[in-house]
Amino acid sequence: MKNTMNTMKLGLGTVASALLFAALAVAPARAQNPPPGWIFQLAGPGQGVLSNYQEYTATFTADSNLTYVSFAFREQPAFFAFDDASVVDLTHPNGNMLNDAGFTNAQVGQTVPTGWGRWIQPIDTSFIGLVSNGPGSSCAPNQGGPLSGGNFWCDGSVQGYDALWQALNTHPGDSYQVSFYLGDNSGEVPVDPSIDMFAYAGDSLPNGTENLPEPSSLALFGTGVLGVAGMIRRKLSP
Repeated sequence: MKNTMNTMKLGLGTVASALLFAALAVAPARAQNPPPGWIFQLAGPGQGVLSNYQEYTATFTADSNLTYVSFAFREQPAFFAFDDASVVDLTHPNGNMLNDAGFTNAQVGQTVPTGWGRWIQPIDTSFIGLVSNGPGSSCAPNQGGPLSGGNFWCDGSVQGYDALWQALNTHPGDSYQVSFYLGDNSGEVPVDPSIDMFAYAGDSLPNGTENLPEPSSLALFGTGVLGVAGMIRRKLSP
């Protein structure tokens, strides 16, 4: 009987360990801090709920001939909507330097929009961004779709930060203004680290990030655009 009881205890302990291991394996990884060096942070004093698109601006002074401008997102439990960004040289104005800032030439479901690059923190594997459209999109604030045009960027990263970037030819010493429109459909006030967004400008991509190549097809998640839509619905479900 004693041996039987010991065996039962061992069996229960093994099962408990297995269940704990399984739970840890499927649980979201602990959120990382954002890369250092940002020029803009969304969460902070005075920031209210982003139930509609709001415009934000930041400035930087270029220190090299090539500047990487990035927009990084993390949103748990819902989604950011990002549209109509611009970078303008305030010293020698010559229009918007960003390529396809409103995602006009992008395809719905693209995870690396046409004309853009994308970096990600290695910990980030869930609900990464994609090009969406509307109206009625699950990503947009108040189901309103893009700010203008047909497409916008939807991002609901829940682990590390997921970002869009472009490398721009800049003049050292010139001042630049970064502008963009941002909405959120969580109904909550942005707060670091769960709901936050950052902008970066530097002579390289932020430290601790990985540049992701454009996928060969839209089937990044195994089921294509329809699979992405289903993933979005599951995230929004209670």
